[in-house]
Amino acid sequence: MRKIFIVLLMSLFFISPVYADNHVVNVSYDGKVTTASGEAPSLPLKAKVTFYDGSEKEYNIDWNTFDESLYKTRNASQFTVTGSIADLQVTTSCIVNVEAAKITHINELANKTVTIGEALSLPATASVTWSNGDQSNEIIRWDNYDNNALKYVHTFSLNGHIYDQTITQTVHVKYASVTSVSVPAVVYTTTGVEAQLPQYATVSYSNKTSKKVKIIWDNQIFNEAGKYTVYGKLYQSTRKVSIRVEVKKNEDTTTETQKQEEPVKKTKTKKKNKNENKKVKKEEKSSFSYVIALVVFTAILFGFITLVSFVKRKIRIKENR
Repeated sequence: MRKIFIVLLMSLFFISPVYADNHVVNVSYDGKVTTASGEAPSLPLKAKVTFYDGSEKEYNIDWNTFDESLYKTRNASQFTVTGSIADLQVTTSCIVNVEAAKITHINELANKTVTIGEALSLPATASVTWSNGDQSNEIIRWDNYDNNALKYVHTFSLNGHIYDQTITQTVHVKYASVTSVSVPAVVYTTTGVEAQLPQYATVSYSNKTSKKVKIIWDNQIFNEAGKYTVYGKLYQSTRKVSIRVEVKKNEDTTTETQKQEEPVKKTKTKKKNKNENKKVKKEEKSSFSYVIALVVFTAILFGFITLVSFVKRKIRIKENR
């Protein structure tokens, strides 16, 4: 009987702690677990365990592993992690709150260059990096701008918005570049006479417009016959222009009239020459008629004198008889 009592007493001594340890009333840890998207949560290392008898003790928590995609969501989210206290064979859990991902970087936009009068085409999206490591192309909402900003040479900036972030586009406005210059292929002149070169060229630009631009020519007078190339440049520009000039000698009456002379002038000159030729012919004809009349008159006069002399001679002969 005494032995049985001793055994029971020893059993109570060894069993009571185990019994106490396994009658857990509560497991708690300080604070809520919140993490930024893309950042692994920092879970509590210890938990305060409360037993049935009111006693409390801290124990290490062994958390189960979880997939990193749970805390790399773009939007705000929440997930639960489970763990255990090995010494007590007790399980516990922790709710992790994940904040929405934030934009950490926006790739800079390349500067844009437009010519005066050309429409401005702004990029629709930009490449964005998020706090969770994601990369995406996001739509840009551009501020309004004055179209007059595209009508003169200068540089200006335009702001756009991607969610709560601002992005800037730099725009350079420049003169349109010359794509082609049109002038006559050749003009004609004579030695010592200034070549009548075109004063304006038709200039086409990169913005698909065209206009007349004044030309500043080099030397335009040539003293020897031949074929020459005359150079010039567009007014207020470094763009060069060239034209071929064919020079003939002054005495060459068959010299082709310069192409720059207007048809009206040519017609007037021809008419004038024609009228002068008619006048000369008329004068020549009048002179010829005058000579003929003079010859006839002289012949008649001579005949009359001869006749008078003959009559007088006859009269003398009769008187002598």
